[in-house]
Amino acid sequence: MTLSLSRLATVLLVFATAAACAASAPSSSLPDPAQNGPYAVGFKFFQLTDTTRDVTTGGRPIAVYLFYPVDSSSISSSTPKAAYPLDPYFGVMSSTTSDQWEKYGIGAAYQGPPIAAAKPFPLVMFSPGWTLPAFMNLYIPIRVASHGFIVAVLNHYGDGVWPWEPWDHLALATMNRPLDVSFALSDLLTRNQTIGDPLENSINRTQIAASGHSIGGYATMELASGIDSVCNNVEPNLWPDGPLPQMWLPVPPETCVSLPPDKRIRAIVPIDGSNQMLLFQELARIKVPSTGIGEEWSILGGDGWQARQHAAMQGTPNYRVDVNNAFHTTFTNACEAGYVLRDIGFFSDADLEGWQGGYCNAPLSSATVENLATKYLVAFLKTQLVGVQGYQSMLTPGRALTSEQNIEFFVTERRNPNAIDVNNPPLFIYFPHQPGSAQAQAEKNPKHPRAIRPVRIVH
Repeated sequence: MTLSLSRLATVLLVFATAAACAASAPSSSLPDPAQNGPYAVGFKFFQLTDTTRDVTTGGRPIAVYLFYPVDSSSISSSTPKAAYPLDPYFGVMSSTTSDQWEKYGIGAAYQGPPIAAAKPFPLVMFSPGWTLPAFMNLYIPIRVASHGFIVAVLNHYGDGVWPWEPWDHLALATMNRPLDVSFALSDLLTRNQTIGDPLENSINRTQIAASGHSIGGYATMELASGIDSVCNNVEPNLWPDGPLPQMWLPVPPETCVSLPPDKRIRAIVPIDGSNQMLLFQELARIKVPSTGIGEEWSILGGDGWQARQHAAMQGTPNYRVDVNNAFHTTFTNACEAGYVLRDIGFFSDADLEGWQGGYCNAPLSSATVENLATKYLVAFLKTQLVGVQGYQSMLTPGRALTSEQNIEFFVTERRNPNAIDVNNPPLFIYFPHQPGSAQAQAEKNPKHPRAIRPVRIVH
């Protein structure tokens, strides 16, 4: 078995990391968002079908990992650990258990215990990056659920995760992602109102957020903004020198559609999100509170991608968190997944070595980036979605400067009064670093946006 690797490049720039993440904990009366919260974590898996969308005849399948808070008193030595389906659509691969992930630093989750008594809880909908399954994004939902959130992580059909799975054109992926999230959200809210359902009265309908990585981050932003035409924003020359037909084949005509925002979403947290899939004026329609977390601006050549969404979006607050020394895939647990795939016999030692070279080689370790990402995500959602006092002190440039080694925290980009206009001016202005008064500028809608490169698990 040989492993084919391609680095999953990004399009934003945000979020610097600190080796000592506990240094900027919130007030002592609140759980530290860089650590596990007060709840144990439950897990359920279910699969939905959207009959209004093709996938030839039977509708589009949507597999969901659901994580939720559990009272610790509900857990005993006989409570089974969570079982994560690796291949929910074809069943070629078996499930893995929480134990197999815990040995590499991923938090524990349990299979199906009752939800904590303090319900209802806020809900976070999470969309992974292109070709990235839910199991490569376990660290976020487990940590976030332990702090009192329900988190739904989607597996997007047609992402070509495995060699036997269809791999859709990028335009189809960007069209289907936000539709999948909205459909799954509707299903969860129906369960929330269904007498006798395990999720009955468990979700606070007024506290719903969206998050996602890479093009899952694009979906997060689209859910808040809407998009005028999917095909208009996914050009076949995105990666003209790349080997992937999904990048340079003609855009499927059925993707030339507009998608509306989902007004149930009250806050967003794109993680190294692909904002180049939205026009600047579309990003400017975002009015909900937001925090963008991602690579530091110079990692991608200093072209201001993370600052682009920050300059455009109009919500209050609108934060930008740059993580120094992080790469695109270190915002996932792809590195840990390589070890688990080796342990179950899918990877050889040689495969694992190649995988590590692609996904475990950032200057900042995966564990550090994971702690930082969840730390700022939880602090932001607790403050802006739930209204908890005491975390706001973490969400400031000054706190990052004094308590973090690799975080640059931005509250506002400098904005020309006409900066949101489509053509007047054609450039946006941003701050490359915090602190500092130096400014840079970049095109609002560059003709050749930075490409996205997928992670694939290939024989």
